[in-house]
Amino acid sequence: MIALFLHNDAVSDLRDLKIIQPEAAARILALLQELKGNPDLLDRLTQHGYGSRNCSDFNVSKWLAHWKRGRDLWRLKVWDLEDKGLRYRIIYAFVPQKKHHYILAIAPREFNYDTNHPISRRIIRAYEEL
Repeated sequence: MIALFLHNDAVSDLRDLKIIQPEAAARILALLQELKGNPDLLDRLTQHGYGSRNCSDFNVSKWLAHWKRGRDLWRLKVWDLEDKGLRYRIIYAFVPQKKHHYILAIAPREFNYDTNHPISRRIIRAYEEL
């Protein structure tokens, strides 16, 4: 059965975000709860390019640099937060054999997906532990 889980790192990210940007934390938490309860939306999490602005609440994209290395990593962008200038990304992994999504990080966009950035390194460590 398709399912969504939060890695402890993502729980910590949400806790920290709640302090510095409570509006973004609340919106992200609401979206994660909505995803958990909706198999159709969970299925969208593996549809590269899903969710154009004004047609969906979020946009999905593969983290291509890691896909090329065989890592099933994705990012989710929340449109209403983007519209408010709150640029956060939900980074997650998909394990196809189990049909499980694992939220690994909730990161400010500024980490820029740089593979040497501490957030990226933390995500890779968490991914490798799945």
